[in-house]
Amino acid sequence: MNKECTFKTIDRFTIAATHTISKGKGVVLWLHGITVNRDEYKGFFKDGAEFLADGGVDSLRIDFRGHGNSSGSSLDFCVTGQMLDVDAAFKYLSWHYKERRKLVIVGCSFGAPPTLFAAEQNPDVVDGVVLIAPVLSYKRTFLQPETEWAKSLFNQRTLSRLERTNKLFINPTFAISSRLIEEMKIIKPEKALHDLNKKMVLIHGDADSMVPFQVSEDAAKADLRVQLIRFAQMEHGFMNVEDEEGMDARSLENKLRIYKIIQDQFV
Repeated sequence: MNKECTFKTIDRFTIAATHTISKGKGVVLWLHGITVNRDEYKGFFKDGAEFLADGGVDSLRIDFRGHGNSSGSSLDFCVTGQMLDVDAAFKYLSWHYKERRKLVIVGCSFGAPPTLFAAEQNPDVVDGVVLIAPVLSYKRTFLQPETEWAKSLFNQRTLSRLERTNKLFINPTFAISSRLIEEMKIIKPEKALHDLNKKMVLIHGDADSMVPFQVSEDAAKADLRVQLIRFAQMEHGFMNVEDEEGMDARSLENKLRIYKIIQDQFV
């Protein structure tokens, strides 16, 4: 059963969410990437919630502020705002589940940092962490980018325009503010990963053209608590290389394999 719901953050944003309720063996909180919504790209999260529900695991999928049906514009989106959105989701889950349930957070791409921050700050609440194509370093992904995609977006020309207009367009319709850039200079997801006293699973395609795979590989080499599951020839998200629609056999295989890895967190 899918229940559409909303809840308020402490700074009065309205967060829209879908709560998938099954047998309640546990619950996954899904945190999407930038510019998409609670369904994620090509329904990746929506399909994942349905897959887990068949096995008795609940899901809560939220739209971050400035995304989907949550309030605010893209210029309101920021790292600290993500954390307040997650805190509101925690409060909703605590209200709904009168008895504690095992909680796993799944963060994809730009949803990975708030996953790490929330898990580090709430060790008695968060039982597991799964990161997909994760942004583990704002510096290496955006500020001093290592992928050609990011270099085309974050360069001297675009950053100069940001200083003049307080807008930097990630795509034709989604602009971020200088606040987000300044936060990325200060806030360190790699430190949260290091400080998180918990095993975590990283799923990353070695052909990711948006978020550098090498950052995930470096994190796994530096910390035994990090289990890196490498997907050969997988692009950003779950798609096979050159499959933008995510519908070829290899992409669908990737998708199912990722869902089973998440499901295994509840065994």
